[in-house]
Amino acid sequence: MSLTVLSYNIREGGQDRLAQIAAVIRVQQPDAVALLEADNGACARWLADELGLALVYGEANNRHGIAWLSRLPIVRSENHRSRLLAKTLLEIEVPLAADSVGLFATHLGSRHDLPRAVTELPVILDVMRRRRDRPHLLVGDFNALAPGDPVGVPPAGIERRGEAVDGAPRPALPLLPAAGYVDAYRVLHPEEPGYTYTAEVPWLRLDYAFLCPRLADRLLACDVVAGSEAVGASDHLPLRVQIR
Repeated sequence: MSLTVLSYNIREGGQDRLAQIAAVIRVQQPDAVALLEADNGACARWLADELGLALVYGEANNRHGIAWLSRLPIVRSENHRSRLLAKTLLEIEVPLAADSVGLFATHLGSRHDLPRAVTELPVILDVMRRRRDRPHLLVGDFNALAPGDPVGVPPAGIERRGEAVDGAPRPALPLLPAAGYVDAYRVLHPEEPGYTYTAEVPWLRLDYAFLCPRLADRLLACDVVAGSEAVGASDHLPLRVQIR
């Protein structure tokens, strides 16, 4: 048995692109979907109903809410909304075989949210530390580059050194691997850039899946979802991770 999770920044609530977003999600057949920039509960509810999935919605500290959609029963949920987070950290727990897995989703601040750039990850790690006896993973839009990640060629008119590099350098990002969390995409694709932004002209890897140490050896796949449908649905490409 495996668990497939999709992390998807749908851009400002999806607006008139909700049908396209639903089509992208449907093709991937995920067990759970983290929606970033789910700007209101109505857009998340529309997607949940369209896809036949359960919904948990997390109010955030700005308009960019976070939602989880799940095909599996949601055993428990909690919105860890803190003044130290630009948006929020939304947690659900779902069953997997005889066990259960905690799924966390977040959306870190951009250059507009400084000085939170250095405070958010310690808060998130503190919450996840309370679940260290249970398998769990963290997905989302980190608005940052992992150390050593390349920067590609941006669309015309955009400076190559984007806000994720200069405006929000994320000196705290290495705290995740230091705590034993595994960068799922980079483990499986050490030489690939893995760009998720922008969808039309990908040049930055901003979307991640981090597995706790207990899940590290259960990683089956982690891939960026591309294709024409995904390109038109949002400014981010979804990230798909699968564990056994």
